[in-house]
Amino acid sequence: MSKIGIVTDSTAYLTEDQINKYNITVVPLAVTLGNESFKEGEKYTNKEFFEKLNKHKDLFPTTSQPAAGEFKEAYERLSKEADSIITITISEGISGTLSSAKTGADLAGGVDVTVIDSLSTSAGLEQMVIQAASMAQAGKSKEEIIKVVEHIRDTLTTLFMVDTFEYLKRGGRIGGASALLGTMLQIKPILFIHGKIDVFQKVRTRKKAIGRMVQELDKFVQENSIAKAKVSVLTVDCREAGEEFFSDIKQKYPGLNCNQAEIGPVVGSHVGPGTIGIAFCSLP
Repeated sequence: MSKIGIVTDSTAYLTEDQINKYNITVVPLAVTLGNESFKEGEKYTNKEFFEKLNKHKDLFPTTSQPAAGEFKEAYERLSKEADSIITITISEGISGTLSSAKTGADLAGGVDVTVIDSLSTSAGLEQMVIQAASMAQAGKSKEEIIKVVEHIRDTLTTLFMVDTFEYLKRGGRIGGASALLGTMLQIKPILFIHGKIDVFQKVRTRKKAIGRMVQELDKFVQENSIAKAKVSVLTVDCREAGEEFFSDIKQKYPGLNCNQAEIGPVVGSHVGPGTIGIAFCSLP
């Protein structure tokens, strides 16, 4: 039986328990705030980072992808115990991380590496990585794992609403939502990510945006088996609102596999504090 190693980047926002339980290798992205640069997850907790960001509103964070050499080193370490490696990264449409992962594979000559674009990030990426790692531990083949990851990616919907467009605008990740810049004060649009960030629907209040996201979840549950559905409530520095959203969903669908996903510094730097959303997919 061949052994498969699983690699991802820090924007999957895996917990230490998940990383240890499933033996996942995480290559972190980096954040710069003012004169300070650090690897995501290595210096600040999410709470500490956003407290710092809110305290220094004159400083705007920037992010950077891992160097190809960091992936090369990860592959070479894993190759000592794994026969092949599957890497799943943040969407190529919003980060150069996938390119670094591929170049790292080229540099690690002789190591069998398959790199997959999640077309997503955060909870969507997490769902693919955890499923892949679980299957790897169960002894499934590389081909079987890739097929399931692609299934999750194809059934994944990620909807979210930002509190302000300023972070997306400054960070250059605004994608198709750029058309809304002239009217952003009058609306609270629902955005989505599938490759790139784009507009799902324009609404005028936060309450209506959350209600509309729930409607999409309702439609998904009706069309799919609730037993196979996986749902995550996404938040950036707005835990109370996220807990209320999560509670409403659990009350409506008691048997639903639903969790809360806290977004960290890299993605949070681009969408901004106060962002709330939902990601759901069908597990095999």
